[in-house]
Amino acid sequence: MNKIKRLMSVIVVIMLCQSLLLAGCSKKDEDNKDKNQIKKENNSDKVDNEIPNSIQDKEIEISEYDLGQSEIKQSSGIIMPYDMVGTIAAPKEGDNYPVVFIMHGSHMIEDYNKDRYDLGFKYLVEALAKKGFVAVAFNINAQYHLEFGEPIAHERLINIFNEHFDKLESAIKGDSDDFGIELKNKGDLSNIAMIGHSRGGGSLDAIINDQKDKGNDNVFGIIKVAPSNVMVIENNNPDIPTGIILPQYDGDVSSQDGQMTFDELKGNPLRKSFASLVFLKGAGHNFFNDNVEQDDRENYSNLTVDDKKIFLTREQQKQFLIDYSIDFLNKALGEEVDNNLFDASKSTSNTAYGLQAKTSLITGNRTEILLADSQDSVGENEFGGNNISENVEVKYLTESYIPNKDQLLNFDHPTNYEEYGLFRIDYTNKNGKFMMEIPKDNQDMSNYQAISLYLALYPGSDLNKPRENQALSIVVKDSNGKEAKVILDDKTIALDYPQGKSITNEYTTFWSLKTPLSEARIPLSEFKDIDIKSVASISLLFDQKDSGSIILRDIMLTK
Repeated sequence: MNKIKRLMSVIVVIMLCQSLLLAGCSKKDEDNKDKNQIKKENNSDKVDNEIPNSIQDKEIEISEYDLGQSEIKQSSGIIMPYDMVGTIAAPKEGDNYPVVFIMHGSHMIEDYNKDRYDLGFKYLVEALAKKGFVAVAFNINAQYHLEFGEPIAHERLINIFNEHFDKLESAIKGDSDDFGIELKNKGDLSNIAMIGHSRGGGSLDAIINDQKDKGNDNVFGIIKVAPSNVMVIENNNPDIPTGIILPQYDGDVSSQDGQMTFDELKGNPLRKSFASLVFLKGAGHNFFNDNVEQDDRENYSNLTVDDKKIFLTREQQKQFLIDYSIDFLNKALGEEVDNNLFDASKSTSNTAYGLQAKTSLITGNRTEILLADSQDSVGENEFGGNNISENVEVKYLTESYIPNKDQLLNFDHPTNYEEYGLFRIDYTNKNGKFMMEIPKDNQDMSNYQAISLYLALYPGSDLNKPRENQALSIVVKDSNGKEAKVILDDKTIALDYPQGKSITNEYTTFWSLKTPLSEARIPLSEFKDIDIKSVASISLLFDQKDSGSIILRDIMLTK
């Protein structure tokens, strides 16, 4: 969705207010048979996140269950019947396993009871059970259907969730055996996680808020897969571990709402829980669900042959979701996970489980050095030190979905902010330098593990050669004058030249595909032979390319 379309969408949302049909819906179609494999990057730290989870598989029981018919008593006064059906799996041996609830999205519905998009995640239910979780996916089509009136907020979904929760609680206590497998003492409902796809992902916060209203502080983590945020809810973005997966070619939620969620989490200085974002190259919206046939990537009219060469298969997307979910959930539980997607002490990688991806991580222990939040931030950093520019031009600009406020027409970070501050840094030779002086009170950085830059190449500038990635160096200088340099070379995926092209129509100019910011993280241990307890300055050196232009949101210390 380009910025003009995004503006129109916002207007439509305001006019329709309660409509839940604006996003996150897909049509059934012929299954795309493109089996092109994505090219893997040669990358020194690839091993850190491509080793499949090593937890030994457990023997499991799995069942497609039918708990009979129930009713939703809506605030409108209309009673809506629905079938309580789903699929559940649990390890045969052991007890008190964490419980994972999986919520599907809104897709084409002919019969809201018989169309079973919950079964499209049976593969994930089975995989999670093998790794030591009780996993359940249930049919929530009633939340999206209009036969019994327009749903009011998420009340139907909350009703469905609570009824399944109560039934599962009864089975775990041994009071019933309605699910078709042995569940007595199997699950721990004080320790639950949720995974939601599309509108199922966009609704997770509402369920968490309802659980808290009931006095249940029981959710240890959530994963939002291609989430669609179709309404504003109160008390959103709870402070719990959060994973977000954004498919590059999302032909359904083309606004890629999960990016704005991540940026809001990143911008909350009080947040203590970690959050992970993966921008998965070559992926589409629908292939995470086995029962949604259409390849929504075909909704993009401007894709080239080369763009389509990196399309992921359905099996690749499913396996990615399995691998990511297992590692994320274990990390959220406090387990040791050897994966740089969730480890601030390791460099960012160009891949995730063997697939090209832009990744970002925020932790509960982070400090901003630089933030593009005003014109003043060009000359003064967050520590109060001076920023000094040499042979570079640094401009504070805003990206916006409102055309007359948008100062970066050929850049499209997936947000719906009215004004999102960014630095554009231009240079025309290899002597460019942007130095941040660090005041004495802030020079001890020994309590942190890495320095993190949230940035991207700016494709709208002729200073960047077409289809050529950018590169730069980071120099840390201590108070004794010693310096250490680390190069972010042109294989750094955060600095790659984005796919797509510039398009000009009668209204505006825009980049045809998303150009997301992502993290380039450098462990402080890579800056050798300096006193990290006495850092006098941190500099960006533009010494790797003859010219260029980058977009920078912030620089942080993280742990």
